[in-house]
Amino acid sequence: MQQATQAIQAGDFQQAAAILGGVVGEQPGNFQARWLLMRSLEQLRNFEQVQVQLVELLRLATREIGKLNRLAAFVRQRGYALGPVIDAYRKFLERTPASALATYNYAYYLGCARQVDAAVENYLRAIELGIKAPEEAHLNIGTLYMDVAQDNDKAREHLEKAIALNPDYAQAHFNLGNLEEREGHREAAQGCFARCLEIDPENDFALARLADATRFDSVEDNLISRMAERSPESKNVDLHFALGRAYDQLEAYDKAWPALVRANELDRAQHPEYKQSRSEAVVQRILSACNAEWLSKFGGESHDPVFVCGMFRSGSTLLEQILSAHPRFTAGGESEFFPRLVARNFRGFPEGVERLDPDVLSAWRSEHAALCEHFTDGETRFIDKRPDNFLYAGLIKAVLPRAKFVVTERDWRDVAVSVFSTRLAAGQAYATRLQDIKHYLELHRQLIDHWAEIMGDDLIRVEYESLVTNPRETVGAVLDFLGESWDDACLEFDKHERSVGTASVWQVRQPLNPKSIGRWQNYQDPLREVFGSELE
Repeated sequence: MQQATQAIQAGDFQQAAAILGGVVGEQPGNFQARWLLMRSLEQLRNFEQVQVQLVELLRLATREIGKLNRLAAFVRQRGYALGPVIDAYRKFLERTPASALATYNYAYYLGCARQVDAAVENYLRAIELGIKAPEEAHLNIGTLYMDVAQDNDKAREHLEKAIALNPDYAQAHFNLGNLEEREGHREAAQGCFARCLEIDPENDFALARLADATRFDSVEDNLISRMAERSPESKNVDLHFALGRAYDQLEAYDKAWPALVRANELDRAQHPEYKQSRSEAVVQRILSACNAEWLSKFGGESHDPVFVCGMFRSGSTLLEQILSAHPRFTAGGESEFFPRLVARNFRGFPEGVERLDPDVLSAWRSEHAALCEHFTDGETRFIDKRPDNFLYAGLIKAVLPRAKFVVTERDWRDVAVSVFSTRLAAGQAYATRLQDIKHYLELHRQLIDHWAEIMGDDLIRVEYESLVTNPRETVGAVLDFLGESWDDACLEFDKHERSVGTASVWQVRQPLNPKSIGRWQNYQDPLREVFGSELE
């Protein structure tokens, strides 16, 4: 062990793995040796063997709840498969079925794996066993129903139970505010976020969300003043974005831009660094691996979902809401099905697509069909509007030969400003620098051009500007492409009560209007400092 430790300290992970492999061969139950072996294999990027060692470590941890909890948290943090974690808790509970803590954690990881029914069952079991702070179990159940199952009624039931158990539970009020926001209940959402602030006046997350749900009529509004007072000291990214958007709403653009710049500076420090060369290499690998010859190997029957994709902030939510007002479609929101499938099955996508097994494709097709049926009951067509599915369009087409793709596109300058005004997830590392946003837009265009060329009549491009200025003709063309007849309900989408869980939650509840076209002109001076003549 000492030699292995010295090798690790010297950075010789190959030598360390060789030594530690010998140790665990002789002492299979040596947890410390196996842990160090797994970490050495991580450094060597031998992820297949990392997973093997994690399975053994979890098996060894099934008799000690503290060790199991720490190891499970490590697995989730690293993004490794959760199946072995779930199996380990199941085995622990076979021996210790009355452990409320183990049952709660079992439910938590089932939820992380999106096994909603099993997670809910075990959260309720943990409550029966006397788990401390049962309101947290109800909070997690409500969040699963809201974010995964998209069952808002059950989500509300459990969030309200959490609040009934603990009226001062700020997070439950916050999540209920999220739910009210998704359902378009502006005043109710404001009330929930305001209640959070009553409980915790320093809660900048709640302050930001309250601002986002508010229609302002003056820069002197108390809420804006409160954010402005807190902003010099606050490191809360959401607060700075909300302040910038509040000023933007009031056309105080000279105040909005510095707030947005500060928001992105803080957000960038929390993101992995965006490397342009790395993104270029990924796109080139996709172009090379997922070519026309490769795609021609796949075909046959499948269900016929619609994938609305493109760049974030290019109008995908708006188009989804318009289409889902049509009786033949059901909005599925930003499904994580394919991003999760890629993360689970491809280390370094697109590596591995050349070895796709027909039986595996069939299994994935069946899983996706079950997802669609959950939302549509088999009566309508499922719309998946996750924008960054454009990265996986080739794989999606291999799994679902009858899938159709609708790509939203918008003036790159407006997209850049809109992305810069919005906090995207950590996976969108390009989103915090204007130069990187433009770079990523160019890569996006390369990929869409490629998919359009090899998919032919199964992909259509829709301009945001045409959508909002000439909706009847634009939406009609999309419906023709999808093989569906016209329905006037598409032009009255804003009157339909529907859950919306994206950054466009309030915008898409308004009638179509062109006011966001040319938005970039409000920030011409700072944009020109970055882009110069490219802005024209």
